[in-house]
Amino acid sequence: MPRRPDLGRTALALALAGLALTPLAARADSSSRSLHTIAIAEDERRADGTLQRFLKDPDPRVRQRAALALGRLQDSTTVRDLRPLLGDPDVEVKREVVFALGQIGHRSARPALEALLVPGDEETEDLAIEALGKLGDHAATPRLLPLLDDPSPRLRGEVGVALWRLADSTAIDALIAHRTDPDPEVRWRLLYALEKVVAPDRIVLPVALHVDDSEWRVRAQAVRTLGRQKSTRATAYVLQKLDDPEVPVVVNAIRALQQIADSTSGAALPALIHALGHFHPYVRVTAATALGDAFSWRAADSLQARAADADAATRGACARALLRRQGKAAWATVAPLLDDRSLYTRTAVLGALGALPAASVAPVLLERLAPGHALFERMTAADALGELAGGPGLAELRAGLADSALLVVASCAAALAARHDSASVPALERAYAARAGDADADARLSIRDALRDLAGRARADSVERAHPARNAGPTRYADDFEHPPAVHGAVLHTSAGDIEWSFYSAEAPQTVRNFVTLAARGYFDGLALHRVVPNFVIQDGDPTGTGSGGPGYTIRCEYNRLRYEAGMVGMALSGKDTGGSQWFITHSPQLHLDGRYTIFAHVVRGMDVVGRLVQGDRVFKVELLR
Repeated sequence: MPRRPDLGRTALALALAGLALTPLAARADSSSRSLHTIAIAEDERRADGTLQRFLKDPDPRVRQRAALALGRLQDSTTVRDLRPLLGDPDVEVKREVVFALGQIGHRSARPALEALLVPGDEETEDLAIEALGKLGDHAATPRLLPLLDDPSPRLRGEVGVALWRLADSTAIDALIAHRTDPDPEVRWRLLYALEKVVAPDRIVLPVALHVDDSEWRVRAQAVRTLGRQKSTRATAYVLQKLDDPEVPVVVNAIRALQQIADSTSGAALPALIHALGHFHPYVRVTAATALGDAFSWRAADSLQARAADADAATRGACARALLRRQGKAAWATVAPLLDDRSLYTRTAVLGALGALPAASVAPVLLERLAPGHALFERMTAADALGELAGGPGLAELRAGLADSALLVVASCAAALAARHDSASVPALERAYAARAGDADADARLSIRDALRDLAGRARADSVERAHPARNAGPTRYADDFEHPPAVHGAVLHTSAGDIEWSFYSAEAPQTVRNFVTLAARGYFDGLALHRVVPNFVIQDGDPTGTGSGGPGYTIRCEYNRLRYEAGMVGMALSGKDTGGSQWFITHSPQLHLDGRYTIFAHVVRGMDVVGRLVQGDRVFKVELLR
């Protein structure tokens, strides 16, 4: 027969348990409040010591979060507060401090970071190498070079990226000696480091030995590095890669030829003309751009034929190339593209007209500047009018300062500054006063910058002080502000297929929250990809389709320890803390973006779709995955 419990003894046990648990619960509640306070202080960019006091909190989660916040603020005066935590007993706190010191980038942190370059904790050592590269201090080079022999390919590759950041010519010999590393991920990073130092006599031949590497990423970086040397010694090696089976290699090879601009090579021009017929639009648009930038009018016939290409960006690039190389003689071919079905082809043509004689193109530009045309066309027409050395257009640009579309106002202001039209200063001052309350800070600052150019900084700044931006009042922070939304991913239904990505909610909760909020109300549905740069990024999220639009507010950058490998989703910016709604996906690793643009998701399905999307393609709908 089971024993009945002793109710008195049970009550005593429960009471004792409660006494034991109460401090733990209190500490947990205190930590939760601290994390909430840190998230708000970070968002408010508080430099009043609020964040520093949390570096001494007993909870390592709080110390770690405070270190991350200070790294995002990038205030060099906080280095002294962070440095002692490099000895923190919690390894995650130490790692976050290392990352923060790299983000701050103050050279005073170098000795403390170098002290971490010891075997043991590979992740911390990896972060220390990255941070030393970000400091930009060549004094770190001698400490990094021996690590090119480290047993860990991860660390060897990170040294390559750090040396790329340092761009120290004293590292050339060591990089060349190690360029045959057995790991392809290390090899391409070492070639990447060599691109930052221009020394063709030393670099071209060793790098050229990699253009036939078994790994396409190594081949792609090899031709890119050869292009950065801008030496005709590299032409023959780069030409070999125009028939590479991998599109990124071909794209990089074309850009390399564009940089080398070898007019003495009899093979470069025919090879680029041949590339205009490549099956992939990324290659065709890159070839057309190169022909317009660096090669002769002898490509005109081929460019004229490709002005009817199925790809809008290629049509636009051909038009630009023809106008640059033939001027008015290209008008008969190019003029019909002003009525092209694609906005992006039309604006490509308009943007190239500023290089032609003012008398012949001003009527076209003035007609497109007028209300009734697409916003992007009007903005581009204003930009092109700003390039005209003389002739008509000043009166229309001044009138544009009173336009109802703020982005048109901003373009007209920049154009008047480019035309050195000091007579427009009073109109610019009126435009700034009228637009001080507009949500688009970038456009408003374009007007201010035009005033600075034409009237001087003191006068422009006095106008800015007299008409401060209207503030919506203090931000109301939700009780769960520091927590990410309960959405784990999204599916983008595009005109080329579906792309699924997974959010990095812990690393960038506010950026994820912002995207989810916009997506839930259909903000992204139907938008066109306004920017596609082959073997770099696709970009969307601008309701104006111009690359200058957004939701009417900005969000803070949430720099994190993630890195821009292929398929990373980042927040586009025009400067720190200027994100809003524009996002991009990387075609390939873009390590120069690390720590500079918030990563908030990564593609888990549909990278083939990412590689097919072209300028003007659409995201029909964003479906959130809960």
